[in-house]
This record gives sequence, C-alpha cells and structure tokens, in this order.
Amino acid sequence: MGKQIRKTDVKKTVSILILFILALMMIYPFIMMIAISFRPAGQAYEPLFAKVNLTMRNYSQVLSHKNFPNWYMNTIVTVVITIILRLLVTLPAAYGFARLNIKGGKLVFACLVATMMVPGETTMVPRYLYFQSLHLLDSIWVIVLPECSEVFYLVLMTEFFRSIPNDFTEAAKIDGAGHLLILSRIFIPLSGPSIATTVLFSFINIWNNYLDPYLFIKSVSRQLITPALQLFQEQGGANVPVQLAGSAIALIPVIILFIFTQKYFIAGVSSSGIKG
Repeated sequence: MGKQIRKTDVKKTVSILILFILALMMIYPFIMMIAISFRPAGQAYEPLFAKVNLTMRNYSQVLSHKNFPNWYMNTIVTVVITIILRLLVTLPAAYGFARLNIKGGKLVFACLVATMMVPGETTMVPRYLYFQSLHLLDSIWVIVLPECSEVFYLVLMTEFFRSIPNDFTEAAKIDGAGHLLILSRIFIPLSGPSIATTVLFSFINIWNNYLDPYLFIKSVSRQLITPALQLFQEQGGANVPVQLAGSAIALIPVIILFIFTQKYFIAGVSSSGIKG
C-alpha cells in the first residue's frame, strides 16, 4: 500500500514538473516581449537578465503616435460589430442544424465543415477581386463580412445545441412556443459557456488578424492595430522595442477579456467536445 502511494506521489510530481516546464516555455516569449519593450533599440537582443538601461520612451512613442488611437478604435469597432453579427448569424443557423430536420441539412452541414479544410491563403486573390467589385476595399467591412459566417463557430454552437435534451424543446412546443421563442428563451440562456467561448475566440482571432487587414486596407488611418505595429520603424529597419511596446499595449484588452471569461471558456470547450 505504501509503495503504491509513493508511486502515485512520484507520478504527480513528475506530471507537475513537466507541466511547469511546458508552462515556462509558453510564457517565456511573453516575458521576453515585455522585457525588450522597456529597452533601448541598441540593447534589444541582450539576454533576459542582462544589465540594460530601462526606458519608458518606447511606450511614450507608441502612445504619442498620431494614428495609434485610430488603430485602436478601428480594431475595437471591427471586433464588436463582427461578434454581434456573428452571433446573429450563427445562433439561428446552429439551432436549425441541431433541431430542425431540414431536407438535405446534413449534406449542407458536411459541405460547410469541408470548407474548414481549405486554407484561407488560397482564397486571397478571389476575395480581393470580390471586395474590389463591391467597392469594399479599404474599409472594415472586408474584415467584418467574411467573419460573420465562420464555420468553426457554427460547428461549436451546433454541437452544444445538440447536447441540450429534447425534453426542453418538446415542453416548449406543447406550450405553443415557436422556434424563435425556443431559441431565445431556452437555447441561448443555456448556452452561456459556448457563447462566451465564441466571443473570446472571435475577439482574439480578429484582434490578432494580420494578413487580411494588411492586404485589404491600405489607408494608414483606417488600419487595424496588429498590422499597424509594423509602421513603427526607423531609418535602417524596424524599431523592435517600440513594436513590442505596441504589442504589449495591444494585448491588454485580450488579457482582460480572458480573465473575465476564463471559467466560461473552460466550461464551453469541455461541453462542446473541442480538444486542443
């Protein structure tokens, strides 16, 4: 009995040690980013614990840039509009696939899931020409509209809706409730964790989107925060500490959102069966 307890303790200790090392490997780049953001450009590549001159000049340079408030506000507006439209599109569609026996619905759903295997880079040129024909280039709508119908979130919500017992739906139908009322009064209130997961993932993905705004938005004042960070350059190349200072400021909303939605995020991932 004592040997089994000791073996269990050893396994727990080894597991904790491995998890600690993995966590340290993941957080080290973030720590390094913060450290470099307080350094002058000439000492950016010194080791983490090297003796360097710390400065706040990088942060003041970022915050004093004339377009930085525009970039921040453009990104916030884009994220908020996209999340609202995504929920308005995804929730009814997920309810339809999960609860309505639509003829050909399974085939349509399978085709939608198949589109997730197509790399986004392969559609860059067609999307550019399509946005150009609609006169949407150089606006936030080139980011908002494609994101409204992201299949990943449709699958996420559909799988969660399917896990809700049919008894709720049948009881509501007996009381005379229609599909819209069932969705708004039963499914959405029960889907808090999955909706929080959708909001968090959407916020992170859109906030960190670099390629789409870089290709489709040309005006500097209309750019989003992530691709705009490359504009902090000096003669001879990029000013890495200033760019990392901008990155640190840009991460603040993501960190705050994750802190407040962490418990819902974990519950949502567990209940929807997503494994990462």
